[in-house]
Amino acid sequence: MASNRLSESKSLYLLQHAGNPVHWQMWSKDLFRDNAPEHKLMIISIGYSSCHWCHVMEEESFEDAEVAELMNTRYCAVKVDREERPDIDARYMNALQLMTGTGGWPLNIIALPDGTPVYGGTYFSRKDWMAALTQVADLWQKEPEQVLSYGEQMREGLQQMIQVTLKTKPNSFSAQDFEDVVGFWMRTVDPVNGGPNGAPKFPLPSNYAFLLDYACHTGDSNVLDYCLLSLEKMALGGIFDWVHGGITRYSTDRFWKVPHFEKMLYDNGQIMGVFAKAFRASAKGTFLTAAEAVADFLEAEMKLSNGLFASALDADSATLEAAREEGGYYTWTSAELDSLELEQRTRFNDYFDITPYSAWEGKYILHRTNSLDFNCKEWGISIAEGLRLENVWHEALKNASKERLKTHTKPVRDNKALCTWNALVVLGFFELHLAAPHKGYMEKAIELLRAMRAHLFEEDAVLHEFGGGQGFLDDHATFGLALLKGYALTGNEEYVVDAKNIAAMIGEKFSKEASSFYLYAAGGDNAWEEVIEIEDNVIPSANSYTAQFFYELGCYTGDRTWIDRSTQMMESIHGKVFKHGQNFSNWLNLALMQSYGSKELVVVGPEARAILGSMTENNYRPNTLYLQSEHQGTLPLTLHRGSDASKIYVCENGACNLPTSSTKEAEQLWKT
Repeated sequence: MASNRLSESKSLYLLQHAGNPVHWQMWSKDLFRDNAPEHKLMIISIGYSSCHWCHVMEEESFEDAEVAELMNTRYCAVKVDREERPDIDARYMNALQLMTGTGGWPLNIIALPDGTPVYGGTYFSRKDWMAALTQVADLWQKEPEQVLSYGEQMREGLQQMIQVTLKTKPNSFSAQDFEDVVGFWMRTVDPVNGGPNGAPKFPLPSNYAFLLDYACHTGDSNVLDYCLLSLEKMALGGIFDWVHGGITRYSTDRFWKVPHFEKMLYDNGQIMGVFAKAFRASAKGTFLTAAEAVADFLEAEMKLSNGLFASALDADSATLEAAREEGGYYTWTSAELDSLELEQRTRFNDYFDITPYSAWEGKYILHRTNSLDFNCKEWGISIAEGLRLENVWHEALKNASKERLKTHTKPVRDNKALCTWNALVVLGFFELHLAAPHKGYMEKAIELLRAMRAHLFEEDAVLHEFGGGQGFLDDHATFGLALLKGYALTGNEEYVVDAKNIAAMIGEKFSKEASSFYLYAAGGDNAWEEVIEIEDNVIPSANSYTAQFFYELGCYTGDRTWIDRSTQMMESIHGKVFKHGQNFSNWLNLALMQSYGSKELVVVGPEARAILGSMTENNYRPNTLYLQSEHQGTLPLTLHRGSDASKIYVCENGACNLPTSSTKEAEQLWKT
C-alpha cells in the first residue's frame, strides 16, 4: 500500500489529490483488513472537488514532502469524496460534532486501525496539522490503551446519539406550536439585510420555503415581509451571479455581498423553486427574473451530454494574478470595467455599488443594494428604460467574460451526476413551470426525469450517481418526489407506478425496527456506524424528504398507509423542533398540513394542462398537490371524472367540492 492509489478513481476530488506525495488510499472494506498487520492509525480525510479550504489544506500540507513523510510513515491515509460517499461523511461528521460541537470541510479524522474515530477537526494549518499528527501518533506508540479507551468511548457516544435520535414522543402539531417556533426564530433574524443575524449567511432554501408558506397560511405580514426581504437580498446580492446566473454557496458577510464562490447544484435547484414560489406569492418580478436566470445557468453551464446535471463549479480558478484565485472568474477590476465603455456609467456604478471604497480585495463583485424598480424611481426614468439599460450592461459584461477566458479560465466543473441533486432540479423546474407555464420549464423537468429514469433507475434499485452504486435514503425519497411531480406536470400515471416501487424499496432497504425513522444507508457492520438523518440542513434531511414523499404518494394513490407512515414520522419529530426550528424547516413545512390542511387541485378534460397553468401562474396556495388528466384517469381523484368539457375539482385532504368549469370560482375555493 506504499503508494498513492487515487489515480484509479473516477472521482474528480480524489483525482485532484492523485499527485500528492501522500500515499492516499481509497475507501474500501478491504482497507481495514490490509492495514491490520501494520496496525497503523488511520487518517480519514473527507472533502469535495469545489471546496476552497480543501484546496488550501492540500497546497499547504498534502503537497508538502515533510508532511507527507509523517503521514506515510505513521498513518494509513484515506481520501473520501463526500459527494460520492455521503454515508461515510455523515458517520465521521457525527463523530466530529460529538468531539468538538462543530463541523465542516475538509473533514479530517484520525481513527483506530478499525476505523473508530479518536480525534478530528476541519481545516488545519500546516503547523497545527503536523503537531496534531505527531502528538496522536506518539500517544498511540507510548500509551495505546489510552487511545483504545477513547475509541471505545466514541463508539458508545455515537451509539447514544442514535438512541437519542430514536427517542420520540408522538404528538400532533397545532397552530400554537408553529407560533412558538416562528416567534423564537424571528428574534434571531436580521431585519435590515434579511437572513439570520451576523455572518456567514447561507441561502437555506427550505427555511424560506417554510416561512413563506407559514406566512401565507396565517396572514402574518411580518414573517412574509422578512421572508421576501431575505430572498430579494439574495437575488440582488453578490451571492447571486448577475452575469452568468446561479447562486453561490454562501455569503461571508451580513450583506449577501461577498460570496464563497463555489456553485452547488443542490443550492441552485432549490433556490430556483423558492424564487418561483415567492414570485407567485408576491408578484415581484425580481423573483421570476432570478429563478429564470438560475434555470438558464443550469442549462448553459451544468448540463451534461447524458441529460443529467453536474454537481458543482469550483470557487477557484486561474487568473493573471494567480494560478488559483478564489472568485477570480467572477470579479472585475476597475480598469476592466473602464475598458468596456458602459452606457450611462454613472448609473451603472450607482446600480452595482461601484465606489472607491466598495472593492473586495482590489476587485469588484457585481451586486445590487436595491431593486431596479427602486433605482428607476431614483433616476427618474421608466421601468422600460431601466430594463433596457440593464440588458445592455448584462450583454456587455457577458461578452467581456467570454473575451477574457484566456486569462480568466472557467472554474473546474465536477461532472459527477448525483441522484438527489438532480431530483432537486426537477422539483425546481416544476415550481418554475407553475410560475411561468408557457416558457418550457415543464419540458425541461420531463427531459431531466427521462434522463434520471434512463441512467439512475433500475428495476430494483435507485443509483446514487451516474455509473455509481446503490442509492441512499435521500436518493430514493427525492427521486420518488420528482416522479410525482412528473405526474403532476403530464398526467402520465407511469410516474406514479415508478414512485410506488421506490416507496416499497425504502421499506425493504432502510427501515429500522421499532423506529419511525429510516436509516440513511442500507447495511452497516457496527451499530456505531449507523446514521439516521433527521435534521434539515442546506439540503433537507433524508427522513423529512421520505415523510414528504410518503405523504404525497398517499394523496395521489389514495393509499392511507403512506399518509399514516408520514404522519407518524411528523409526529415523532414534534418534540425536537422547538429549540432549533431552523434545523427542521422541511419537517415544519410538511407539518403545516396537519394544522392548516392540504389542497388537491384536480383538472380533467382536453384543456387540463392549460387551465392548471392559468390558475397557478398568478396564484399561490401552500401545500397544494396538482393532478390532471386529459381523459379519465385511474387514480382516486381522477377516476370516473373524464369529460368532453374540462372540469376543475378543488379538494381538501381528498374530499372534493362539486366540479366547476369556472377558473375564477375554482380559485376562490382553492385559496379559501
